[in-house]
Amino acid sequence: MLRFLCLLSVFTLVAQPESGTAQSVEGQAIDSQAVQALQSLQRLDQRMHATGYRLVAANAEFCKETVPHLGILLHDLQQYGDQDTARIALGFSSPIAINAVAPDSPAAVAELAVGDGLTAIDGIAVQDIAADTEKLSNEKPEYRQIAAVKAKLIEAAVDGEAVLTIQRGGISQQVILAPRTTCPSQFQIRVSTKREASADGKIVSISSTLAEYVRSDDELAAIAAHELAHNLLKHRERLNAQKVNRGFFGQFGKSAKRIKAAEIEADRLSVWLMANAGYDPQAAIRFWTRYGKQHGKGIFSASTHYRWKKRVKLFDEEIAKMKQMEPVAGKFAPPLLAANAAK
Repeated sequence: MLRFLCLLSVFTLVAQPESGTAQSVEGQAIDSQAVQALQSLQRLDQRMHATGYRLVAANAEFCKETVPHLGILLHDLQQYGDQDTARIALGFSSPIAINAVAPDSPAAVAELAVGDGLTAIDGIAVQDIAADTEKLSNEKPEYRQIAAVKAKLIEAAVDGEAVLTIQRGGISQQVILAPRTTCPSQFQIRVSTKREASADGKIVSISSTLAEYVRSDDELAAIAAHELAHNLLKHRERLNAQKVNRGFFGQFGKSAKRIKAAEIEADRLSVWLMANAGYDPQAAIRFWTRYGKQHGKGIFSASTHYRWKKRVKLFDEEIAKMKQMEPVAGKFAPPLLAANAAK
């Protein structure tokens, strides 16, 4: 969904420690709950990153537009309010470090690891990579440097390879990564007490609470694939061009019909994306059946969305279409992407 929102039970990332709320590491007092919260969030980041990479890499041959991908997710110590705790909890080797490495990605092949510090890209020190404050004006100040570094990393990958200088255990080394071509889209976990997901045309966001609600990686992939489908089909651009109202009045008339049409397309495409990435498309049925039975009211009873039983029927129809096809090298060509590429 372009804005998948449902108010459900609250989940907190902060787990209770077995004893006490403070620990001492190398003489420094830290809050055990804060450490566990950060490490829980990091595990969600890693799971989301792996799922997203697998989806965009497996479906690259069907995407009209493609991008180079190295398979690493970076984070910046500046992002964290308590930087001393973050450094200890997340194992930063330098202020900008690797937060996740996608399996089977160029970074994984090069044996990069979580916690490795990134100190230079193509010989340019990360602290010398200037953040364009005009382009990044919508970013919070603490996120501007990491945004600039990510942009530089993409720029290096576009040129065919990226030379990274990595800090690990006090030792510096250079690693050359040749990017893999993937579909466009980035994936992120957003800390929230609501179960929600969204797609803005470039980024797929899934809330921490929703990521904890799913029962398997296949179910997480079902949600991520739906949001990715919105991006690949350029639904936000299309709805904006049609001047669709996303507010209260978007629940009525032409706006509601156009939003629902986009939701139906995203559902249809999602199971094809899942199957091509080796996920079980039946997980979409399992997830929405369970979710619908538990939480059938709310936004999904609105005129912009199918109710859960219709969604399940739609998934069944698409899976049946795939079963009638002969896969090529284990992949099914999604009809919606073929139609989109022809436009």
